Amino acid sequence: MPASLFGRSLAVAVIAGLTLAGCARPDEPVEEVAESEPVVEETVEEVVEVPRHPLTGEEVTEGSVTGPAVMAKIDHENRPYVNLHRADIVIQQLIPQNGTRYLAVFHSDVPDQVGYVRSFRPHDLYMASPFQGLLASSGMFALVVPFWEDTSDAGVRNYVWDYRTADDRDLWSTVDKNYAMASSVLFAASDAQAANAALEPPQQYFNYVSDPAEASAASGQDISQFITYFSESATNNYVTSVWEWNESTGLFEKTFINGDPVVVESGEQLAVTNLVSISVEHDDFVGQPTARLLNGAGSAWVATGGKVIEADWEGGALTEPISLTSGGEPVVLAPGKTWFMIFPGDASTARTAAWGGPGSVFLRVAQWLGFDRSA
Repeated sequence: MPASLFGRSLAVAVIAGLTLAGCARPDEPVEEVAESEPVVEETVEEVVEVPRHPLTGEEVTEGSVTGPAVMAKIDHENRPYVNLHRADIVIQQLIPQNGTRYLAVFHSDVPDQVGYVRSFRPHDLYMASPFQGLLASSGMFALVVPFWEDTSDAGVRNYVWDYRTADDRDLWSTVDKNYAMASSVLFAASDAQAANAALEPPQQYFNYVSDPAEASAASGQDISQFITYFSESATNNYVTSVWEWNESTGLFEKTFINGDPVVVESGEQLAVTNLVSISVEHDDFVGQPTARLLNGAGSAWVATGGKVIEADWEGGALTEPISLTSGGEPVVLAPGKTWFMIFPGDASTARTAAWGGPGSVFLRVAQWLGFDRSA
């Protein structure tokens, strides 16, 4: 090996040896490495939505809600009502001549028959479309037909007494009540639902909580009576919806103005868990009051558990439910049946004698001091 190469190799070896020796020196101070802080993972509690019935808010088994809702236009005057107390939601609406009608929505408990069935009105388009399903009515006059056709286009299957065919004739029957001013038509609701079992169940309409103590109205004013007036020009049993709070049953019970109970054919008094009343601007369509629910908004009153709160409502597209809020937060109801009252607000047009102009809400507090909460 050349001397120069040997010299360089020896130098490298010596340096390497010194380096290794330096690493092994026991007196060399060792730099301490700071221990890292333990990583604490933030846990986010997952909110599990409880399966509920879409029209009552009752807790149900996942996948158990099937079949379409069955709706029926029910006469207010022709009493006793046939199975109206079994409806999940009843919408009370204004009609001409100082009267109201009901749009009863059945799903959790569909009776064999419901009645007595009356005619389709223009604002049934906006009230029925969010529930989809089936709608039974006795008929309509010619100028209302376009509204009825739009209901079908929105996804509602219509059954009409005046238009019955061989396919649905067996779903209809009549009772001779000798009552010239009202229909005596009954509709076979459960058979109609069975014949359309493949249709989708209704969407959720109101928001609910499982514990009634957590309902929005639980923080509200104690009341003993809740009255909705559908007209400013008249007060009678057909245009006034009177409800008395019953502490022992935990329900609001429907009465006449004189305090007599409003009962169905079985003798059972109409009673519900929740009351919702909203002020809606109405237009006059050929003498028919027609609620502007589509993309509308206004004041609302919500009662549950003997208490009431004021709220706001807002409407969306034709097939969307209204939304209720209070203080910017969604309003939640207690599980159970709901009576939903839609009355004309102050700015409603054409306040003619045909339908009496705007209505109002009257609340009697538990201390029996009445006060008016007009829209």
